[in-house]
Amino acid sequence: EVAASQIVQEVVDVAICDSQQCGECGIQSDGCQKVFGLTLSAGGLPGLPAEVIWTQDGGATFDDTNITTLGANEDPNAMACVGANLVVVSEDDEALHYAPIANILLGTESWTRVATGFVATKGPLDIFSLGRTFTWIVGEGGYIYFSADITGGVTVQSAGSVTVNDLQSVHGFDTLNLVAVGNLNTILVTRNGGSTWSLVTGPTALAGINLNVVWMRGADEWLIGSASGRLFYTRNGGSTWTEKTFPGSGAGQVRDIQFATNNVGYMAHDTAAPVGRILRTTNGGQSWYVLPEGTLTMPDNDRFNALAACEEDPNLVYGGGLGANAIDGIMVKAN
Repeated sequence: EVAASQIVQEVVDVAICDSQQCGECGIQSDGCQKVFGLTLSAGGLPGLPAEVIWTQDGGATFDDTNITTLGANEDPNAMACVGANLVVVSEDDEALHYAPIANILLGTESWTRVATGFVATKGPLDIFSLGRTFTWIVGEGGYIYFSADITGGVTVQSAGSVTVNDLQSVHGFDTLNLVAVGNLNTILVTRNGGSTWSLVTGPTALAGINLNVVWMRGADEWLIGSASGRLFYTRNGGSTWTEKTFPGSGAGQVRDIQFATNNVGYMAHDTAAPVGRILRTTNGGQSWYVLPEGTLTMPDNDRFNALAACEEDPNLVYGGGLGANAIDGIMVKAN
Protein backbone atom coordinates (compact mmCIF):
# COMPACT_ATOMS: atom_id res chain seq x y z
CA GLU A 1 0.00 0.00 0.00
CA VAL A 2 1.22 3.51 -0.84
CA ALA A 3 0.15 7.09 -0.07
CA ALA A 4 -1.92 5.97 2.93
CA SER A 5 -1.38 9.25 4.79
CA GLN A 6 -2.44 11.35 1.78
CA ILE A 7 -5.57 9.44 0.77
CA VAL A 8 -8.75 10.18 2.70
CA GLN A 9 -11.37 9.45 0.03
CA GLU A 10 -12.00 6.71 -2.54
CA VAL A 11 -9.60 6.63 -5.51
CA VAL A 12 -11.51 6.56 -8.79
CA ASP A 13 -8.65 6.66 -11.31
CA VAL A 14 -4.90 6.15 -11.62
CA ALA A 15 -2.53 7.27 -14.38
CA ILE A 16 1.17 7.16 -15.18
CA CYS A 17 2.22 10.34 -17.00
CA ASP A 18 5.87 9.75 -17.76
CA SER A 19 8.34 8.75 -20.46
CA GLN A 20 11.91 7.54 -20.56
CA GLN A 21 14.31 10.44 -20.33
CA CYS A 22 18.05 10.76 -19.88
CA GLY A 23 19.54 13.23 -17.46
CA GLU A 24 20.89 15.36 -20.30
CA CYS A 25 17.41 15.70 -21.83
CA GLY A 26 15.66 16.68 -18.60
CA ILE A 27 14.85 15.06 -15.28
CA GLN A 28 16.07 11.47 -15.58
CA SER A 29 13.29 8.87 -15.56
CA ASP A 30 12.73 5.25 -16.51
CA GLY A 31 9.24 6.17 -17.71
CA CYS A 32 7.42 4.92 -14.61
CA GLN A 33 8.20 7.58 -12.00
CA LYS A 34 5.34 10.09 -12.30
CA VAL A 35 2.11 8.50 -11.05
CA PHE A 36 -1.21 10.17 -10.24
CA GLY A 37 -4.27 9.07 -8.30
CA LEU A 38 -7.66 10.81 -8.42
CA THR A 39 -9.92 10.86 -5.35
CA LEU A 40 -13.53 11.80 -4.74
CA SER A 41 -14.43 15.00 -2.90
CA ALA A 42 -14.94 14.93 0.86
CA GLY A 43 -18.29 16.76 0.64
CA GLY A 44 -20.16 17.90 3.73
CA LEU A 45 -19.44 21.13 5.57
CA PRO A 46 -17.04 22.76 5.17
CA GLY A 47 -16.07 20.02 2.75
CA LEU A 48 -12.99 19.52 0.60
CA PRO A 49 -12.72 19.27 -3.19
CA ALA A 50 -11.41 16.23 -4.99
CA GLU A 51 -7.68 15.62 -4.82
CA VAL A 52 -4.85 14.43 -7.02
CA ILE A 53 -2.37 12.19 -5.21
CA TRP A 54 1.00 12.10 -6.92
CA THR A 55 4.57 10.83 -6.86
CA GLN A 56 7.50 11.76 -9.05
CA ASP A 57 9.94 9.21 -7.64
CA GLY A 58 8.21 5.95 -8.44
CA GLY A 59 6.22 5.81 -5.23
CA ALA A 60 9.02 6.44 -2.73
CA THR A 61 7.21 9.58 -1.59
CA PHE A 62 3.72 10.97 -2.29
CA ASP A 63 2.03 14.34 -2.06
CA ASP A 64 -1.49 15.61 -2.70
CA THR A 65 -3.19 18.70 -4.10
CA ASN A 66 -6.78 19.92 -4.35
CA ILE A 67 -8.55 20.34 -7.68
CA THR A 68 -9.55 23.88 -6.81
CA THR A 69 -11.95 24.33 -9.72
CA LEU A 70 -14.20 21.51 -8.46
CA GLY A 71 -16.68 22.20 -5.70
CA ALA A 72 -16.70 20.37 -2.39
CA ASN A 73 -19.74 18.37 -3.51
CA GLU A 74 -18.60 17.78 -7.11
CA ASP A 75 -16.94 14.44 -7.76
CA PRO A 76 -14.53 13.67 -10.60
CA ASN A 77 -15.02 10.55 -12.75
CA ALA A 78 -11.76 9.97 -14.61
CA MET A 79 -8.48 11.53 -15.70
CA ALA A 80 -5.93 11.23 -18.48
CA CYS A 81 -2.50 12.53 -19.46
CA VAL A 82 -3.13 14.87 -22.41
CA GLY A 83 0.09 16.29 -23.78
CA ALA A 84 1.71 18.32 -21.00
CA ASN A 85 -1.51 18.49 -18.97
CA LEU A 86 -3.34 16.28 -16.50
CA VAL A 87 -7.05 16.39 -17.40
CA VAL A 88 -9.88 15.47 -15.04
CA VAL A 89 -13.50 15.10 -16.16
CA SER A 90 -16.55 15.46 -13.93
CA GLU A 91 -20.12 14.39 -14.60
CA ASP A 92 -21.31 16.46 -11.63
CA ASP A 93 -19.70 19.61 -13.01
CA GLU A 94 -20.30 18.79 -16.71
CA ALA A 95 -16.81 20.05 -17.53
CA LEU A 96 -13.14 19.16 -17.69
CA HIS A 97 -10.39 20.53 -15.46
CA TYR A 98 -6.72 20.65 -16.33
CA ALA A 99 -3.35 21.69 -14.92
CA PRO A 100 0.19 21.37 -16.30
CA ILE A 101 1.82 18.16 -15.04
CA ALA A 102 5.16 19.89 -14.45
CA ASN A 103 3.48 22.49 -12.23
CA ILE A 104 1.62 19.85 -10.22
CA LEU A 105 4.94 18.18 -9.47
CA LEU A 106 6.37 21.54 -8.39
CA GLY A 107 3.35 22.35 -6.25
CA THR A 108 2.66 25.54 -8.23
CA GLU A 109 -0.21 24.45 -10.46
CA SER A 110 -3.30 26.48 -11.23
CA TRP A 111 -6.34 24.49 -12.32
CA THR A 112 -8.51 25.63 -15.22
CA ARG A 113 -12.15 24.63 -15.76
CA VAL A 114 -13.38 24.21 -19.35
CA ALA A 115 -17.08 23.63 -20.05
CA THR A 116 -17.09 24.69 -23.70
CA GLY A 117 -18.85 22.10 -25.87
CA PHE A 118 -20.35 19.98 -23.10
CA VAL A 119 -24.13 19.56 -23.23
CA ALA A 120 -26.31 19.96 -20.13
CA THR A 121 -27.29 16.63 -18.50
CA LYS A 122 -24.80 14.84 -20.81
CA GLY A 123 -21.81 15.03 -18.53
CA PRO A 124 -18.50 13.18 -19.04
CA LEU A 125 -17.86 9.76 -17.49
CA ASP A 126 -14.56 8.64 -19.04
CA ILE A 127 -11.66 10.06 -21.03
CA PHE A 128 -9.06 8.54 -23.37
CA SER A 129 -6.21 10.38 -25.07
CA LEU A 130 -3.60 9.51 -27.67
CA GLY A 131 -1.73 12.77 -27.30
CA ARG A 132 -2.28 16.50 -27.19
CA THR A 133 -4.51 16.64 -30.27
CA PHE A 134 -6.50 13.38 -29.98
CA THR A 135 -8.79 13.08 -26.96
CA TRP A 136 -12.17 11.37 -26.67
CA ILE A 137 -14.65 11.71 -23.81
CA VAL A 138 -17.78 9.61 -23.35
CA GLY A 139 -20.70 10.35 -21.09
CA GLU A 140 -24.34 10.32 -20.21
CA GLY A 141 -27.04 9.66 -22.74
CA GLY A 142 -24.72 8.07 -25.29
CA TYR A 143 -22.83 11.33 -25.88
CA ILE A 144 -19.29 11.20 -27.27
CA TYR A 145 -17.06 14.27 -27.32
CA PHE A 146 -13.77 14.95 -29.10
CA SER A 147 -11.06 17.52 -28.46
CA ALA A 148 -8.08 18.52 -30.54
CA ASP A 149 -7.12 21.01 -27.82
CA ILE A 150 -8.53 20.43 -24.34
CA THR A 151 -7.77 24.03 -23.35
CA GLY A 152 -10.37 25.15 -25.90
CA GLY A 153 -13.08 22.64 -25.00
CA VAL A 154 -14.76 19.78 -26.85
CA THR A 155 -17.06 19.15 -29.79
CA VAL A 156 -19.85 16.59 -30.01
CA GLN A 157 -19.10 13.55 -32.18
CA SER A 158 -22.22 11.57 -31.30
CA ALA A 159 -25.22 13.30 -29.74
CA GLY A 160 -27.03 10.26 -28.40
CA SER A 161 -28.37 9.30 -31.82
CA VAL A 162 -26.71 5.86 -31.79
CA THR A 163 -27.65 5.02 -28.19
CA VAL A 164 -29.17 6.87 -25.24
CA ASN A 165 -27.45 4.63 -22.70
CA ASP A 166 -24.70 6.07 -20.53
CA LEU A 167 -21.21 5.24 -21.82
CA GLN A 168 -18.78 4.20 -19.09
CA SER A 169 -15.48 3.53 -20.89
CA VAL A 170 -13.65 4.36 -24.12
CA HIS A 171 -10.38 3.04 -25.51
CA GLY A 172 -8.62 3.23 -28.86
CA PHE A 173 -6.14 1.09 -30.74
CA ASP A 174 -5.10 4.11 -32.81
CA THR A 175 -6.54 7.46 -33.88
CA LEU A 176 -9.04 5.79 -36.23
CA ASN A 177 -10.21 2.69 -34.37
CA LEU A 178 -11.95 3.22 -31.03
CA VAL A 179 -14.60 1.43 -28.96
CA ALA A 180 -16.92 2.79 -26.28
CA VAL A 181 -19.00 0.63 -23.93
CA GLY A 182 -21.71 1.37 -21.42
CA ASN A 183 -24.94 0.47 -19.74
CA LEU A 184 -27.21 -2.35 -20.89
CA ASN A 185 -24.53 -4.14 -22.92
CA THR A 186 -23.97 -1.12 -25.16
CA ILE A 187 -20.95 -1.23 -27.50
CA LEU A 188 -20.09 1.45 -30.08
CA VAL A 189 -17.23 1.42 -32.57
CA THR A 190 -15.68 3.93 -34.95
CA ARG A 191 -13.29 3.21 -37.82
CA ASN A 192 -12.68 6.83 -38.76
CA GLY A 193 -11.67 8.55 -35.53
CA GLY A 194 -15.23 9.29 -34.52
CA SER A 195 -16.67 10.88 -37.66
CA THR A 196 -19.24 8.09 -37.45
CA TRP A 197 -20.07 5.67 -34.63
CA SER A 198 -22.11 2.49 -35.00
CA LEU A 199 -23.63 -0.08 -32.65
CA VAL A 200 -22.08 -3.51 -32.19
CA THR A 201 -24.07 -6.40 -30.75
CA GLY A 202 -22.62 -7.39 -27.40
CA PRO A 203 -22.38 -10.89 -25.93
CA THR A 204 -25.79 -12.51 -25.55
CA ALA A 205 -24.85 -13.60 -22.03
CA LEU A 206 -24.51 -9.93 -21.03
CA ALA A 207 -27.93 -8.79 -22.27
CA GLY A 208 -29.17 -6.07 -19.94
CA ILE A 209 -25.85 -5.97 -18.06
CA ASN A 210 -23.76 -2.80 -17.74
CA LEU A 211 -20.28 -2.85 -19.28
CA ASN A 212 -17.63 -1.12 -17.16
CA VAL A 213 -14.52 -1.23 -19.31
CA VAL A 214 -13.12 -1.92 -22.78
CA TRP A 215 -9.56 -2.47 -23.96
CA MET A 216 -8.52 -2.74 -27.62
CA ARG A 217 -5.55 -5.06 -28.24
CA GLY A 218 -5.99 -4.58 -31.97
CA ALA A 219 -8.35 -3.00 -34.45
CA ASP A 220 -10.61 -6.07 -34.25
CA GLU A 221 -9.52 -7.65 -30.94
CA TRP A 222 -11.24 -6.18 -27.89
CA LEU A 223 -11.81 -7.19 -24.27
CA ILE A 224 -14.82 -6.02 -22.26
CA GLY A 225 -15.46 -6.32 -18.53
CA SER A 226 -18.94 -6.31 -17.05
CA ALA A 227 -20.80 -5.37 -13.89
CA SER A 228 -21.64 -9.07 -13.54
CA GLY A 229 -17.98 -9.95 -13.07
CA ARG A 230 -17.51 -11.55 -16.50
CA LEU A 231 -14.84 -11.00 -19.15
CA PHE A 232 -15.46 -11.43 -22.89
CA TYR A 233 -13.30 -10.94 -25.96
CA THR A 234 -13.74 -10.70 -29.71
CA ARG A 235 -11.18 -11.13 -32.47
CA ASN A 236 -13.44 -10.10 -35.34
CA GLY A 237 -14.67 -6.67 -34.37
CA GLY A 238 -17.67 -7.89 -32.39
CA SER A 239 -19.13 -10.33 -34.90
CA THR A 240 -18.69 -13.09 -32.30
CA TRP A 241 -17.80 -13.07 -28.62
CA THR A 242 -16.08 -15.61 -26.36
CA GLU A 243 -16.10 -15.61 -22.58
CA LYS A 244 -12.74 -15.86 -20.85
CA THR A 245 -13.20 -17.27 -17.36
CA PHE A 246 -10.75 -16.48 -14.58
CA PRO A 247 -10.55 -17.26 -10.85
CA GLY A 248 -13.70 -15.77 -9.33
CA SER A 249 -15.37 -14.78 -12.59
CA GLY A 250 -19.14 -14.51 -12.67
CA ALA A 251 -19.39 -12.65 -9.35
CA GLY A 252 -18.68 -9.08 -8.31
CA GLN A 253 -17.53 -6.71 -11.05
CA VAL A 254 -14.71 -6.31 -13.57
CA ARG A 255 -13.85 -2.64 -13.19
CA ASP A 256 -10.71 -2.04 -15.25
CA ILE A 257 -8.35 -3.64 -17.78
CA GLN A 258 -4.89 -2.27 -18.56
CA PHE A 259 -2.15 -3.76 -20.75
CA ALA A 260 1.50 -2.78 -20.40
CA THR A 261 2.52 -4.73 -23.52
CA ASN A 262 0.65 -6.81 -26.04
CA ASN A 263 1.10 -9.85 -23.79
CA VAL A 264 1.22 -8.51 -20.22
CA GLY A 265 -1.97 -7.03 -18.82
CA TYR A 266 -3.85 -6.47 -15.58
CA MET A 267 -7.50 -6.62 -14.53
CA ALA A 268 -9.31 -5.15 -11.53
CA HIS A 269 -12.03 -7.45 -10.20
CA ASP A 270 -13.91 -7.50 -6.92
CA THR A 271 -15.76 -10.38 -5.36
CA ALA A 272 -19.26 -10.21 -3.92
CA ALA A 273 -17.76 -10.06 -0.40
CA PRO A 274 -16.60 -7.37 -1.41
CA VAL A 275 -12.85 -7.83 -1.79
CA GLY A 276 -10.83 -6.07 -4.47
CA ARG A 277 -8.30 -8.07 -6.47
CA ILE A 278 -5.79 -7.49 -9.25
CA LEU A 279 -5.23 -10.26 -11.80
CA ARG A 280 -2.42 -10.57 -14.32
CA THR A 281 -2.03 -12.14 -17.74
CA THR A 282 1.25 -12.81 -19.56
CA ASN A 283 -0.29 -14.32 -22.71
CA GLY A 284 -2.53 -11.58 -24.04
CA GLY A 285 -5.53 -12.39 -21.87
CA GLN A 286 -5.84 -16.11 -22.54
CA SER A 287 -5.25 -16.91 -18.86
CA TRP A 288 -5.34 -14.82 -15.70
CA TYR A 289 -3.99 -15.35 -12.18
CA VAL A 290 -4.55 -13.44 -8.97
CA LEU A 291 -1.80 -11.21 -7.56
CA PRO A 292 0.32 -11.21 -5.54
CA GLU A 293 2.33 -14.29 -6.38
CA GLY A 294 3.90 -16.43 -3.69
CA THR A 295 2.97 -16.11 -0.03
CA LEU A 296 2.35 -12.35 0.09
CA THR A 297 -1.17 -10.93 0.53
CA MET A 298 -3.06 -7.99 -0.94
CA PRO A 299 -3.71 -5.09 1.45
CA ASP A 300 -7.30 -5.22 2.71
CA ASN A 301 -9.72 -3.32 0.48
CA ASP A 302 -13.28 -3.34 -0.86
CA ARG A 303 -12.51 -2.77 -4.54
CA PHE A 304 -10.05 -1.45 -7.11
CA ASN A 305 -11.68 1.02 -9.49
CA ALA A 306 -8.69 1.67 -11.71
CA LEU A 307 -5.25 0.41 -12.69
CA ALA A 308 -2.21 1.99 -14.30
CA ALA A 309 0.34 -0.28 -15.99
CA CYS A 310 3.70 1.08 -17.15
CA GLU A 311 4.61 0.45 -20.78
CA GLU A 312 8.30 0.72 -19.91
CA ASP A 313 8.08 -1.96 -17.19
CA PRO A 314 5.41 -4.65 -17.64
CA ASN A 315 6.13 -5.92 -14.11
CA LEU A 316 4.87 -2.68 -12.54
CA VAL A 317 1.23 -1.77 -11.90
CA TYR A 318 -0.63 0.63 -9.61
CA GLY A 319 -4.19 0.17 -8.39
CA GLY A 320 -6.60 2.60 -6.78
CA GLY A 321 -9.98 2.12 -5.15
CA LEU A 322 -12.00 1.90 -1.96
CA GLY A 323 -10.35 0.91 1.29
CA ALA A 324 -11.52 -1.81 3.65
CA ASN A 325 -15.00 -1.33 5.13
CA ALA A 326 -15.53 1.69 2.84
CA ILE A 327 -13.69 3.94 5.30
CA ASP A 328 -11.33 5.69 2.88
CA GLY A 329 -9.44 5.16 -0.35
CA ILE A 330 -6.49 2.96 -1.20
CA MET A 331 -3.58 2.85 -3.64
CA VAL A 332 -1.25 -0.10 -4.07
CA LYS A 333 1.92 -0.65 -6.04
CA ALA A 334 2.97 -4.06 -7.35
CA ASN A 335 6.32 -4.85 -8.90
